[in-house]
Amino acid sequence: MFNIMNYQATVSGKRRPVPVASGGNRIDALPDEVLQHVLSFLPAAQAVQTCVLARRWRGLWKSMPILRITSEGRTLNRQGVRKLNKFVNHLLLLRDRIASLHTCEVELSTFRSQDVPEVNLWIRHALLCQAQTLTVHLSHDNNIFELEDLPLVSCHLTRLDLCNVVLNDHILNFSSCPALEELRIEGCYTHADMIMSQSLKRLTILDCIFYLTTRARISSPGLVALELTELWGRTPLLESMPSLVTGSIKLANCDDCCRKEDGGSCFSDNDTCEICGANNDGSGDCVILNGLSEAERLELTAEPSVYVFKRDLIWCPTFSKLKTLLVGEWCMDANLGALMCLLQHTPVLEKLTIQLNESPSILTGTEGMYKSTGQPFASNTPKVLEIKCEKMDERVHKILTFLSTNDIHIDEINIEHSVGSSEGTGSWTFSSLDSARLALEEHSVEEHV
Repeated sequence: MFNIMNYQATVSGKRRPVPVASGGNRIDALPDEVLQHVLSFLPAAQAVQTCVLARRWRGLWKSMPILRITSEGRTLNRQGVRKLNKFVNHLLLLRDRIASLHTCEVELSTFRSQDVPEVNLWIRHALLCQAQTLTVHLSHDNNIFELEDLPLVSCHLTRLDLCNVVLNDHILNFSSCPALEELRIEGCYTHADMIMSQSLKRLTILDCIFYLTTRARISSPGLVALELTELWGRTPLLESMPSLVTGSIKLANCDDCCRKEDGGSCFSDNDTCEICGANNDGSGDCVILNGLSEAERLELTAEPSVYVFKRDLIWCPTFSKLKTLLVGEWCMDANLGALMCLLQHTPVLEKLTIQLNESPSILTGTEGMYKSTGQPFASNTPKVLEIKCEKMDERVHKILTFLSTNDIHIDEINIEHSVGSSEGTGSWTFSSLDSARLALEEHSVEEHV
């Protein structure tokens, strides 16, 4: 029979001495709930070993509210994987089924074996034990490990954190998890048409690959906070999010780069290509901005070659609640048409931040055919303008000149730069566009002397 106590001592091939209690002490006065909470900070294998400390400790590990299943940083060969599977399976079998399970964490380093950890079995068991938080983190070396393509079913799960696994259609349908409020996905391969949840409030997707030729959709109307960062493949389409407060979209290496013309994009034409369409059918649906239109705070950054934001501006919605907006280099097109479009569709905007790359992008080229409101700008223009740049260059002058030419009155202008002056990193604050332009002109003269 498998001895669960010996797993930690023998997993490395060498037997380790097991600590034995020498007598009573103050810790004995603590209630069982406190001791079980303390045990929850240990990896499961170490927590089980405490059963030899004293008679009272024999069953404490069976009721721990948190299970931490880990390989403790070791690379697992075939024998190591088999021992881990046997240990965890016995652990779950012997655990007190009446005791509530708050959190289950599975964090495994590299495993090199034809046998694989039985992660899918452990996930289903944790949900049966009414786990509220579930974390599955695998090593990047094993990021082709597929989670079982079946929906998760739990009335208790509130937080799910997945890293370096393969996700298919059904597991990203959370219709059977009505209490799920937070989902974090990092470094995952996704083969799904849709990420769906009615209850989700916070969604974070980092460094993930979306493989399908058709664009995936995110359908989560209850979202309050959304973060999409460094996505590969086609950027997901965002459906309506009427409760959204904050959104952060940072795009770099995605496939949303139009190939219709070299160095340009068809967002400036009426004939939208397949790549620019939301569903690969040339329909030209808005991909991101419609879903973000109810937000109060937004960060929208992308490499200049990524055209998804510019393309969306053709059908730009009105951001009726947006008070704080940060945009990146992508809005620095030839005529600053993208920036103009955003200002026309943000009637209550209070603070605008423009974050510029270290190296200026080309400010000439295709001028976008953006949606116009029929008026120069929204009635209330930003009270605060913040420009963040590595170096003072023509882009800063271009922004200030553009705003001044269009009679946009701003109460406070902050310019932060890190290089390019004799003082090094600096921050300038101005009370008007004219004073900011004058100071920058004097700065340019000094730089050339």
